[in-house]
Amino acid sequence: MLPASLSMNGLPVGIALAVRAEAFSASLAARSWSIRQKAERRAHLLLLQSDRGRASWQGTEVALEAGTLLWLPGNVDATVEVGAGAQGFLLSIDDDLLIKIVAGNAEALHLRRTTERVALISGEALPPHLDAIDGSCRAVVAELRTPGFGAATLISSHLLLLCLQLWRLSVTHEEREEISVRGGPALVGNFLQMVELHYRDGWAVARYADALGVTSDKLHAHCQREKNCGPRAIIHERLLREACARLQQLDLPVEQIGYGLGFRDPAYFNRFFRKYQGASPGNYRRQIRLEHARSGPSYAAWP
Repeated sequence: MLPASLSMNGLPVGIALAVRAEAFSASLAARSWSIRQKAERRAHLLLLQSDRGRASWQGTEVALEAGTLLWLPGNVDATVEVGAGAQGFLLSIDDDLLIKIVAGNAEALHLRRTTERVALISGEALPPHLDAIDGSCRAVVAELRTPGFGAATLISSHLLLLCLQLWRLSVTHEEREEISVRGGPALVGNFLQMVELHYRDGWAVARYADALGVTSDKLHAHCQREKNCGPRAIIHERLLREACARLQQLDLPVEQIGYGLGFRDPAYFNRFFRKYQGASPGNYRRQIRLEHARSGPSYAAWP
């Protein structure tokens, strides 16, 4: 009897049910798949490496040539057919798992937008990425068939890599321009969301800019225009606000609070806090508690 947390092939039930993958190779007959979305929505990725095929969805019908990557999001019904000599892969991923895979990454905003729309990549754009895409597809198929140690993590990692490749291949010039030139408010809004996710991770401004697909100078210019301060100041202000809240609300040692905010050196945390708050973390905490003691209980604190 297997533990409840495992499926029959040794994979965690969540992955075993949420991911399906198959490699297809030249056969005597053509193959077809009918994709009908139900309550459990599943995104599909088709990599066609040889022969030809056809795909149709929402009134659109296209011919598929060798060297094609097709992505169908989880809200699209479709029919896919490939010839008898076709080789490639077909993967399907439950939409809930897909959201979890991309959610914790710096590129989550871009990845989610990409995975929510149909993408068809062929021609000269695909070959430079083909080996990497093929490798990830093979890894997912192999781990589903014969799981090894850490199979769930490995599968999730390769699915994330496939989403990243899809984003790189499907982003349009207009979208790049919208982010980097005309999309100042949107860019800064996305930056602020990323700061909320990563302000404790010690990310440099350049890393935020890279994740947003712009240069550091471009990000600085838009932050200056929209917020009257640079991105570094925004990151520091968020860190300082959190530090003040924790010093007021938690009885943890100052060093532990600094560590929880990403400061590996207590002295650096002290210098950072003193620079922006005008007092050391310890003195700030004592001052706040003294003020609270003097003011006494407040009616606002009543239940």
